[in-house]
Amino acid sequence: MYKRILLLCDLEGINLVVGEPYQALSRGTEQWEIARREAARELNAAADALLDAGAECVGLWDNHGGGGNIDTADLDPRITVIRPEGPRLSFAAGRFDCLCFFGYHAMEGTLGGVLAHTMSSVSVQYYKLNGTYIGEVDMDAAIAASHGIPCRFFAGGDIACSQARRAVEGIVTVTTKTELSRNRAVFRDSEELLRDIRESIVRAVRTECAPRPISFPCVMEKSFKRVEDAAAYLERVRARGIEAEYPEDPVLGRDAHTVKTTPTDIDGFIACI
Repeated sequence: MYKRILLLCDLEGINLVVGEPYQALSRGTEQWEIARREAARELNAAADALLDAGAECVGLWDNHGGGGNIDTADLDPRITVIRPEGPRLSFAAGRFDCLCFFGYHAMEGTLGGVLAHTMSSVSVQYYKLNGTYIGEVDMDAAIAASHGIPCRFFAGGDIACSQARRAVEGIVTVTTKTELSRNRAVFRDSEELLRDIRESIVRAVRTECAPRPISFPCVMEKSFKRVEDAAAYLERVRARGIEAEYPEDPVLGRDAHTVKTTPTDIDGFIACI
């Protein structure tokens, strides 16, 4: 059984949350208030079950919109809230031996995905890794694997759960809601969901598995909704010494919305996100 467990929490995949049309899940909105409250309930259920089962510590990285969403007064005091510094998830190396996802969502462009996006609903159209679409779960799982940390559990909408199972072989998933469209879903009974989380997360962390890091060099594509953002990104990654170019297109010549990069290590991968 894994003993040092880090909970990663976004908000869009939390139960009772669908957001508002044409809006992100922003601070101060009614849907954000629901999300932060329900997220605390899901996280508390998970932490209580893990600690009862023998976990030594449970950490929390609240990463929606830069963090600071969940009121610590609503959290089980045994949860250690992490305020990260440095590259994405670098703080987990040597400190945690397993990751579990809460509230993550389907990737941008997913038909039916509640509040689906990838990193930015405003500017980003898609990411691809070696020709395959990837979302935020793929990214964080890959970074964790580079530190030798596996991902064992995911709680989110049914479509997001399906994408998580594709991203991480053998991950245990719990469906928080049935996703119907960007702003529609059928929610689960809250008490039933919390029982499911408690049972499933313990089962998940009792099964150890080897993480699967990305093989380098790899090819990443990041496509933007505006060409100005793509141009600025191209300059930024080239300044880091990473090979980058606009991909060729038989009609356009070059696709000005998309930048293809070739990171050679995990630091380059993070820089290309």
